[in-house]
Amino acid sequence: MKYRFSIVLIVLSLLLALVSVAAAPMPSGRVTLIGVNTVPGKGVVFTFHVDGNYSKSELKGSVRMGGVTYGLDCVQVDESTVKCTANKAIAGANVAVSWGGSTFWTDVPNLPTPLTQTSQYCYSIWDYYDFTDMEWTDFGPHCQDEPAQAFDEIEYTTEGPDGTYEGWAEFYDVDVSGECESPVPYNGPAYYFPYCPEDILD
Repeated sequence: MKYRFSIVLIVLSLLLALVSVAAAPMPSGRVTLIGVNTVPGKGVVFTFHVDGNYSKSELKGSVRMGGVTYGLDCVQVDESTVKCTANKAIAGANVAVSWGGSTFWTDVPNLPTPLTQTSQYCYSIWDYYDFTDMEWTDFGPHCQDEPAQAFDEIEYTTEGPDGTYEGWAEFYDVDVSGECESPVPYNGPAYYFPYCPEDILD
């Protein structure tokens, strides 16, 4: 009787063990690294394709470059995509990315070169001085980020035989070649000293 009772206990124990295994949480699905790119101001972003949902505790990983290990800041975008951000220090290196139970070796692209802001609008500065024999002379170009508007004023400096000269000019977007007794150069909208040489000489 005791022997039969022991057998029953063993069978029940095995059944409970099987139930426990069946009830254990299933591991997350397969992970595939599908992309790596650099984002200015953010760092390096790894994109993984996944099958299944990941808990917050599972959204952790690391990336190793040489003898240095960096953490991954991950978020599940949808049921099939997880994105992880890493320190920009790994840009341009070959790294080992460990996440989701897998390790991937990959080359990280370099960070893009910051765009240099350049001035797009450049204009002549027509003016005259004693050292130009009161002849109109182009002291440009003057370049700026926004297009000039009629009657905008600028100040500028130029080098003359006796040192630095400071001047100012006004923007005209119409043909001013006939505005003075002496010919006024005109090759398109430009900045001009708004007085004729003969007015100054009088």
